[in-house]
Amino acid sequence: MAKRRFWSVLVWLIGLAPVVWLLVQVVRLQQGEWDVLGNEPGRAIVFFTGEWSFNFLVLTLAASSLKRQVSFAALMPQRRKLGLFCFFYALLHALAYSGFLLEWQWYEILNELIERQYLTFGMLGLLLLLPLTVTSTKGWQRRLGKRWKSLHKAVYVVAVLAAVHYVLQIRSDWFWPTLYAMLVTLLLLERFMTSKLIRKAI
Repeated sequence: MAKRRFWSVLVWLIGLAPVVWLLVQVVRLQQGEWDVLGNEPGRAIVFFTGEWSFNFLVLTLAASSLKRQVSFAALMPQRRKLGLFCFFYALLHALAYSGFLLEWQWYEILNELIERQYLTFGMLGLLLLLPLTVTSTKGWQRRLGKRWKSLHKAVYVVAVLAAVHYVLQIRSDWFWPTLYAMLVTLLLLERFMTSKLIRKAI
């Protein structure tokens, strides 16, 4: 029980640390320290929140893989929190893009979604995360029964959409988008191969 509480507290700390750091940088920015977030603070916030959303998505997917492959099960009870943090940062990411880069010009936002494919993939991922977040409680799990697991398999689709969203933005630095895409690919392959082996065993 103590071990589970430790991991719960640790996930909370890791989940809140990025937004606390970001708030501190924004306060410093307001106080005139113009270089704290680089030459384009708005764009820096957009990328920062997007990367942290992806971090929590990867951790959510990795929890069951780590249990199966290396018997590390500490993250399994924390998957709901990891998923909620993923949605939280994805929402901040979308709001930051709309506010800082498009300045809430709704017509422009719609045009961007149509013209820029990476935004289309990103928005689809966010929309798919919404029902997963709403139905993440035990109450919804009881209401949906077997359908709950089927619904939450949509997280695999979200992972693919997020990876494509990131890769399509590449201008010069391929390292991080490629790394995240590889992680998603490996995690999904591990799931596919494991489920295939289980079906054969049955």
